[in-house]
Amino acid sequence: MIAKKNDIPFLIIVTVLSALVSLALGSTDTKVELYGVAGLLGIVLVLAVIVKPDFGANVLIFAIYSNVSAQLSDHGYPGIIKPLVAVVFGAILIRNYYAGQLPTQRRSTLFTEIFLALYLIVLAASYAVADNKERAITETFDYIKDIVILYVILFSLRDWQSWRRAVWVLIIVTAVLSILGVYQIAVGTTTQEFFRFSTVEIQGVFDGDQNGTSRIGGPVHDPNLWAQILVAVIAILLFRIIHEPDPLIKLFSIGLVTPMLIVLLDTYSRGGYLALMVVVALLLFVYETRKINPARIAMIVGALIIIIPFIPAGYVARFESLNLLSSDSAGNSSVYQDSSLRQRSSLMRTAALMFSRNPLLGVGAGNFRNNYQKYNEILGLELEIGEVEAHSLYLQVLSETGLLGAIAFLGIIVTTIYSMSKMMKSMDSSAIARLNISWLASLHLAIIGYLVAATFLHNVYIRYFWILIALSLSGMQVAEEQLRDLQKKETISGIIN
Repeated sequence: MIAKKNDIPFLIIVTVLSALVSLALGSTDTKVELYGVAGLLGIVLVLAVIVKPDFGANVLIFAIYSNVSAQLSDHGYPGIIKPLVAVVFGAILIRNYYAGQLPTQRRSTLFTEIFLALYLIVLAASYAVADNKERAITETFDYIKDIVILYVILFSLRDWQSWRRAVWVLIIVTAVLSILGVYQIAVGTTTQEFFRFSTVEIQGVFDGDQNGTSRIGGPVHDPNLWAQILVAVIAILLFRIIHEPDPLIKLFSIGLVTPMLIVLLDTYSRGGYLALMVVVALLLFVYETRKINPARIAMIVGALIIIIPFIPAGYVARFESLNLLSSDSAGNSSVYQDSSLRQRSSLMRTAALMFSRNPLLGVGAGNFRNNYQKYNEILGLELEIGEVEAHSLYLQVLSETGLLGAIAFLGIIVTTIYSMSKMMKSMDSSAIARLNISWLASLHLAIIGYLVAATFLHNVYIRYFWILIALSLSGMQVAEEQLRDLQKKETISGIIN
């Protein structure tokens, strides 16, 4: 192939980068040599993404769901997410420059994309009211990075095969990390953390728990957040178990979901337990009304009745503590008997006060922590030492970005869920498109499961949520293009006949 005139800048850049990498690899300085290796891998990645765009999406999903960048940073190495995002996004743009394959007609994702842009504007505007400007800037730039990742996935996954492969990457990474957790549970170790890809946190789970309880924190080093992530992936796998036509893949899916359920139990996360119950209830009574009949539901209930007595007492006690509205003989609510629930209640009331005092833009993106003490003192509630997170994604958004931020953020959620529901109805009218409805439905339920758990958790690892949104938008885009092509073929066939 003869190089064209517009290829020259690209060829010059590749040549210069290759020369710099060669010099770095020949250096005696270990750090310089390390950067040289990273540069070499970067060039290889760019070329791979140009040839096969979905490879870049898979690499990003792997890096984010394994949280590999944080593990490297914990051990003194530079993080990789920022350079990885830049490299993959640049490669996608180069690919489009040569092949022009970016989706242009995106009707199904348009409204979600508008709300994504509006939320960015609100985050940037909240800088003006933030006490801690640096945190507001960090929060805004983190969101920009997440949106770039979202568009990389949207632009990379252009057919059902590559899209399904990306979802399997997400599933398998989560399953492998869960298997590490199962090993930790079986052996009873709290020190073997596999390069911190599966941490064990010793925390007080029950009142009077003096020695603490071992809880699996996964790669995010937080049991509650790891439970939230697990619930979303479990929702995807449940659809594969029900709808997968290949019995081997169905069996494989059962094998993958089993360690996830075991680890979810060992997170002792009440929010995770509640989210899983909502996911299962929706699956049985909303999503699968045609697939699952009353007899099967009775069988499932019977199996649970048999299994529950064999569940360890600690897990059962944690399940029982979900009865938030129960009262003791003196009429005292469980919320005020349980120290954790009492703390969450105080945090929620503090967040509500922040919003009431700053209704338009809140206290500024990322500024709940540094405002907590001030507003907590106004309410005269139990004072937590140091900075504290909101422990509710919705109250955090409301308190930090006000009514405008809440409208934009909820707009993202509502338009995504509504557009997916609408797309699945459209797909149901075509025998060919119908084959992939269960895949899109699994992401639909995964988002709902994640958001249920988000009622009790803040946005520290919100990037996992944006990956679910990205895959959902990408799936809708693929479905839209498929339906458009099928409609064209039917039109042409009608003209010919």
